[in-house]
Amino acid sequence: MSGSTKRNRLPYEGIRVLDLSQGIAGPSCGALLARQGADVIKVEPPAGDWGRLMGDGENGLTAISIGANTGKRALCIDATRAEGRAVLHRMVEQADVLIDSFRPGVMDTLGLGYRTTSTLNAALIHLSITGFGPSGPYRDKAGSDSVLQALGGMMAMNRDGEGVPRRIGMMIVDAACGVYAAQSVGAALFGRRVTGQGEHIELSLLEVTAALQTIPILDHFMSAGRERLPATVPSGTFRTRDGFINVVALRNEMFFRLAHALGHPEWASHDAWSSNAKRLAQRAEINAAIADVLRERDSADWLERLQAHDVLCAAVNDYGDFVADPQVAHAGVFRSVTLGGAPGLPFAGVPGLAGGEIGPVPRQGEHSRRILVELGLSEFDVDALLTAGVVIDEQTGCGRA
Repeated sequence: MSGSTKRNRLPYEGIRVLDLSQGIAGPSCGALLARQGADVIKVEPPAGDWGRLMGDGENGLTAISIGANTGKRALCIDATRAEGRAVLHRMVEQADVLIDSFRPGVMDTLGLGYRTTSTLNAALIHLSITGFGPSGPYRDKAGSDSVLQALGGMMAMNRDGEGVPRRIGMMIVDAACGVYAAQSVGAALFGRRVTGQGEHIELSLLEVTAALQTIPILDHFMSAGRERLPATVPSGTFRTRDGFINVVALRNEMFFRLAHALGHPEWASHDAWSSNAKRLAQRAEINAAIADVLRERDSADWLERLQAHDVLCAAVNDYGDFVADPQVAHAGVFRSVTLGGAPGLPFAGVPGLAGGEIGPVPRQGEHSRRILVELGLSEFDVDALLTAGVVIDEQTGCGRA
């Protein structure tokens, strides 16, 4: 990254992670650990991680499976069979971290619940991600990003101008869960340096939905019974002659600078608009006045003028515009990941991490043989597992739909 010196050693180098999770929440936690140096083994059943089946992509390389698994190695194994469980038990003995994202009780049925894994390896950090937690009335309820956005008030918070609740257009709960999970694993690894003991981290999408919305939830209850007002005026998205820009004024002096930039210095001396409290009361009039002015010029013209007056503003970009932005390019925000002969795809770096290359994009079962040989199994034993269909590699073909 520009302005940074690449670290000689990444923070999680030497840490071994067994990632049995699927989808986004658990796998993206594993991907963060991998990009910070951990050796992460992606373990999938013969049917594959469901993230390989959702969205565009070929051979199981969808946006979900790429974004949540890049930098890992891939093992395909049938954990419903005793021979498969025996291999995973052996891997648990050598792991530092295990990640799972199944409903409560599923890992126990596979012989991989915490009671078993902690016996196999007392120093293991075992992370279990569920929808609603290990107990309670929703224990066995299916949890997903959309379900939690609805249940957790997020859709209501994001309602449109007509008051209709709207889902946020990305899997924000799952993505945030991956970050919270990676932080929890890091904290547990730090604690293990003192105690020498592992622990069971139980993290739910329900908790993440609440934590992620701490401020709007507080705001909801602090303004109970009163009309919910914006934090500041003006603050919003306005149409220009050729597009949209976002404009914000957080303090009086920012609003006064905005007034001058828009060619209306008299607004700064308008007593009814002289403080944020007063502007809140006049928000419809102020926003309408600003909207009338901004429609007169193109977005680029306004951005140049507003930035010259140090006004908080930005163009409303699509992803193509964002990736091509000059500051984004200068900061090295994106690296390129290449799949076969296809053009490189933009892949965001880990914020704050110097170095940490993207790493390979694993196909299902791509590294099965190599991983098992590293585990200490003989070539004869690996061949026997492959022949029996307990382990599947990329050559023999995993059971992807």
